[in-house]
Amino acid sequence: MLIISVYIFNLKTKVMSIKTRVGRVVEVINQNKKKNSSDTYYSTLLRGDGGIHEFLFTKVELDVALSRARKNIEDTLEQSFISKIID
Repeated sequence: MLIISVYIFNLKTKVMSIKTRVGRVVEVINQNKKKNSSDTYYSTLLRGDGGIHEFLFTKVELDVALSRARKNIEDTLEQSFISKIID
């Protein structure tokens, strides 16, 4: 799994805006942490039905998805030639 970077914010200030490309995964600090919630999340922007949407995952959720993809290679996508050059 490729994680771009970890962003740490001063909790007393406004949350800094993070700019990234669609499809990148960025580890972010949970700003309003509730009891028993994760200290960090993995945020990503994905293009889908109706535009670009933001998703937050825990490490466990990403690990489960990665394991599922490895077990079911026939159901995964291939990276395009252009994507291999650009990304």
